[in-house]
Amino acid sequence: MKRLLITGLVILLTGCADRPYVPTATIYNSSFNKQSSNATHVRVHRIKQLTGAGLGEDCPLVIKVDDIEVAGLQQNQYIDFFLSKGEHILSIRLSCALTAWKKSLAVIADGKYKEYQAELGAVGQYRLLQIK
Repeated sequence: MKRLLITGLVILLTGCADRPYVPTATIYNSSFNKQSSNATHVRVHRIKQLTGAGLGEDCPLVIKVDDIEVAGLQQNQYIDFFLSKGEHILSIRLSCALTAWKKSLAVIADGKYKEYQAELGAVGQYRLLQIK
């Protein structure tokens, strides 16, 4: 019985362990992938969480820059893209959302690397936080 309990605990902890983020394969607009010397490198990653886990691959979190769809993220995925200097609006929204709700942030592209974390709240709200 003790072995069974320990085995179950190990399996549970293994399933909950952090997995590395992987790049998304769902790219809607590759023009943001072009790196240049005066562009700002931006990374957005969607964290793994229980909220939204049952939505599946048909409902990615869509990343938009200035109202242009850039990529779709599943949980534990990221997208790297490059912005020209100046102010841009970064927004996220589930592609299958029944409401027009979204989360938007102003991004000042100044040549310095920027990283954002995207997630869904427990009651359907979007979160987009700058972490670097």
